[in-house]
Amino acid sequence: MSNAPQYTIGRSLRLRNELEELQRLNEELEEVGRTLGWAPRSVLDLSLACEELVVNIVNYGYPVGSEGIIEVELRASEEEVEIALGDHGKPFDPLRTADPLDLLEMDVEDRPIGGLGIFFVKRLMDEVEYEYAGGMNRLRLRKKWSKA
Repeated sequence: MSNAPQYTIGRSLRLRNELEELQRLNEELEEVGRTLGWAPRSVLDLSLACEELVVNIVNYGYPVGSEGIIEVELRASEEEVEIALGDHGKPFDPLRTADPLDLLEMDVEDRPIGGLGIFFVKRLMDEVEYEYAGGMNRLRLRKKWSKA
């Protein structure tokens, strides 16, 4: 018997690297959440984590004014979800940034801009993994929860 998750829903989205595309992603997450009976808070946490990552890809992954695609793969069941985000932007591993707790200890005026978003993503998700392969950044998020 395998311990591999048994996902009942699988979806794929291709988002343009534009902030307006977040609405499509959020609508998809809400629909999957309703279908599977997830608690509203679970959907919100998932949306917040994905939003943080997509905003970073849009703002920093591609040169200003260039077109790009963010590939989203969603696999879900009543108890868990796995989301993979992929882009062909600049290689960047957000998991290798400075420890955000160190940033919190700094005076506000001495803190660099950014750096806390991935901290929140890690807090919201059970697992966050990054790899760069085949010319593509890939982030994988996993979360388990109880059905509402």
